[in-house]
Amino acid sequence: MKYSYVIIDAFEDDVQRLKGALTLFPDYKCMGTADNENSGLDLILRTTPDLVFLDVEIPGNHFNMSLFSIITELAKYTNNPPTFIVVTATKTYAIDAIRNDVLDYLLKPIDSFQLRKVLMRYEKKRTDQPQILCIKSHGDHKFVNVDDLIYLKADNNTTDLFLRDGEKITAFKTLKHFEQALPAHFTRIHHSYIINSKCVSRINFGKSTCTIDNASNLIPFSKSYRENVKHLKKSLDTGNMLYV
Repeated sequence: MKYSYVIIDAFEDDVQRLKGALTLFPDYKCMGTADNENSGLDLILRTTPDLVFLDVEIPGNHFNMSLFSIITELAKYTNNPPTFIVVTATKTYAIDAIRNDVLDYLLKPIDSFQLRKVLMRYEKKRTDQPQILCIKSHGDHKFVNVDDLIYLKADNNTTDLFLRDGEKITAFKTLKHFEQALPAHFTRIHHSYIINSKCVSRINFGKSTCTIDNASNLIPFSKSYRENVKHLKKSLDTGNMLYV
């Protein structure tokens, strides 16, 4: 699993159809569904998904709030909101979707070809990431090539970045922030760890650890991220691997 998603839609049949369509894309994992905006907001804050499929016509709006109010509401609680894809039965809300900077607008019933194109756009957006990080701290600006990063470790609301040369840099951003900002070859394997898959030299499923080049210690992976590690192992097999 590379990408996580939730579905917010009041119509259960539509939820099941969309989940069924997404099973054709094994890199995507459903973290849950909700049938109104309040429970949807709670679901997003609890699971911090990469993508949200939102039916803007669902009930649950109060005080004349916009149907897109869940997007603006999220801004009160997080600096790293997920990417939204609107899924609805009418084109009526297309302009509002543009104003709210959603990734795309899918009409029901979902067409698998259109869904594939949207997901490919999303993945391209994720891979078209900056190759230089600027780590800012009290007026100090440290510039780091992302390929010099071997792994990242969460430390409460900060993140420690470990480089190939042994240097450690502390950034005043959460690990979730880096999970969304870094290129696709950085993989979350634990609540506290993201690793550079290009630096992986060993995966021990028995001990639930990864060996990272130039790292002085083994990096653990947790049960909840085991599927990410399985996908990582699969991605490392480019067809030129000899199993002995």
